[in-house]
Amino acid sequence: MLVEFIIPTYHRPAPLACMLASLVAQTDGHWGANVIIDGTDHLDEILGIINRFNDPRIRHTVTDKRYNDWGHTPREIGKQMSTAEYIIMTGDDNYYTPNFVAEIRPLCEVKVGMVYWDMVHSHYGYTYFKCVPAGGQIDMGAFATHRDLAQQIKLGTDFAADGWFVEHFKQKFPEQRIVKINKVLFVHN
Repeated sequence: MLVEFIIPTYHRPAPLACMLASLVAQTDGHWGANVIIDGTDHLDEILGIINRFNDPRIRHTVTDKRYNDWGHTPREIGKQMSTAEYIIMTGDDNYYTPNFVAEIRPLCEVKVGMVYWDMVHSHYGYTYFKCVPAGGQIDMGAFATHRDLAQQIKLGTDFAADGWFVEHFKQKFPEQRIVKINKVLFVHN
């Protein structure tokens, strides 16, 4: 599998359904998803959403307890479990354009360290958000990291863990190429 989406969720079945629908609609099928269910509350409802898609590329993992840390501990669990070449740590309230995997595939095939893209961000009135690989300038879900590198950086548990992760990536791997696709490929809700 080329790209794996790590998707933490708790009790948001409607956004999760939209997220998974955006993956199933991809024009390039070289992806997988691991929905990390944060605790066992509402498990039947979330499994019902996942099972409704009946897609073997979508799997799930249930954490042993509820972490309630913006999904960062479930993302860390999923990141460490991944066997894909590239990891996208995202959220259950996000979705991707149908051509997303096709757009990032050429960069993944040349083995860049990280690839990122622009987005539409609901926190800014659903307006264009130009991402930059820096703290406060990029959002979880707006970048893919080579798995071998991503697994060497622990994802923090504070609110700004996405920017923190990118900053630590640049410090730890200064020789790695970070490449931008100058297109909106992602919507954060």
